[in-house]
Amino acid sequence: LLRAQASAPKPLLPKLPQQPRARISSVASPSPLPERVSPEAIKKRQPKPDSWKDSRVTYRGGLYRSKGRSLFGRLMGRWRGTTIDLNHDFRLWHRHEEASRHVRLWLESLFLSQTLQRLIFPDLTIVAAVSAGIVAYNQQLLHAAMEHSAELAAKVASETALQVTMLPGMIALPTEPFSLSGFALGLLVTFRTQNCHGRYVEARILWGTLVNVSRDIASRILCTVPPTSAANLALREKGMRLIRSFPRSIKYHLTVDGFNEEIDIQGCAEVHILEKKDACYRDELAHIWNEKDAYGPAGLAPGMSAAGVVPDLDFPNRLLRKRVRSRPLWIVHELGEVTAAIRDSGAAGPIEVSILDNRILEYNNVLGAMERIMRTPIYTPYTNHTGRFLALWCYALPAAMYPVLGPWGTIPASVLIAYMMFGIEDIGSRIECPWFSLPMWQYADTICDGVVQMREQDAEKLRAQWGGSTADTICDGVVQMREQDAEKLRAQWGVLDAAAAAAQLAEPPRTVESSAALYALARATAGDDQKA
Repeated sequence: LLRAQASAPKPLLPKLPQQPRARISSVASPSPLPERVSPEAIKKRQPKPDSWKDSRVTYRGGLYRSKGRSLFGRLMGRWRGTTIDLNHDFRLWHRHEEASRHVRLWLESLFLSQTLQRLIFPDLTIVAAVSAGIVAYNQQLLHAAMEHSAELAAKVASETALQVTMLPGMIALPTEPFSLSGFALGLLVTFRTQNCHGRYVEARILWGTLVNVSRDIASRILCTVPPTSAANLALREKGMRLIRSFPRSIKYHLTVDGFNEEIDIQGCAEVHILEKKDACYRDELAHIWNEKDAYGPAGLAPGMSAAGVVPDLDFPNRLLRKRVRSRPLWIVHELGEVTAAIRDSGAAGPIEVSILDNRILEYNNVLGAMERIMRTPIYTPYTNHTGRFLALWCYALPAAMYPVLGPWGTIPASVLIAYMMFGIEDIGSRIECPWFSLPMWQYADTICDGVVQMREQDAEKLRAQWGGSTADTICDGVVQMREQDAEKLRAQWGVLDAAAAAAQLAEPPRTVESSAALYALARATAGDDQKA
């Protein structure tokens, strides 16, 4: 029997014409995304607060790992990092303003300071080596002269630790050139650091604008588009998920690893780095797009099918294609299509749609400003000239310190002053590109949490509006209303079945009310939306 069925000719089915893909699909195909990653697994990839100070993160991932393939280069990459201040609360602000903060900074956290760790090699090491060389050379000349002069030896023996005897041939410089040039150097370094801090403040303002605009767009979509149909609910749901995906795309767009510490880019080609970053980004998108709908059956209008509320699950796959160069721009364009679909469907008026378009335009402005900061450094000749001036000044400083402080004070004083001067310049260089110094993963979580809160609040409101908090209550009400509607239509049209209705209504009235009545009658008699 099986052989006969297999050998029997199969009937040829006519090829159905392909329907053009709609702009916003309310029913999506099964998503090929990976399994949803738990929020705990995603948070484990994020930078962890320091064990000795939970108000900040010392991030040593990303570019700080790509210091070469040698052992020394890898050690320096692990040693050097950047400090990221986390979002502060009342407790952290109280600790930030403690009266003993200055003592604590010197006694507890000096050797744990990221600035000191970044400057130990090579800058402070060179200054210490130059200081030690000058002290050793000058002391050698002094001891050689003391062997031939008892008077000089007695004079040196009577001197204190900070007194020094200068002889011809010793390495020494007057302090006047350093006093005159120190003022100009201070202006150069301070001016550059202020500009870098201005870029840091602007970046934080842009993220604040992004948070506010995201909340406003989500609130306007939920309040403007009525949940009266499955198509409207699909538009609302897609808009919410696009807003949650936008800050994630910004985080990966502006950094090399998206602040995922598990991504190791040492010795990796650019293609492999992008693959690792896309894998982490795909996991975060799967967490957003594979989750269950927040509304559920209890949040649907009576008679509405939940099958049409499935969001566009294929969107992450289209977003992660290699030919998409700017993924945040892709998401902004998708949001524009959502507003266009809202306008075309008549779900919102032209004024509301115009306001949504203006808010999405702010998305574009924020994205452009972020890319401008990322791609445009402070004028590099100015930065290079300041760096040369500072390095020469600090490296020559021990020669001026020796006649003043002697052999015992030259090395610590030179290293300390160089640490202060190089530290100011290093802090400015770290915040010149502020995207590596801001907790962007926290800002993205803030946006997502706000959208989820408004989404759940809206779902709770819909459940209360449709007269129940559980699916069973809603379904019972739908069944009852359908039976009442069917009885009313049977009495109105004088028919009891779908066949008689089809025979009687060969010439259907061309009015909106009669069309709705016909569809309701067909649905009541057929018992299934697809058959109706």
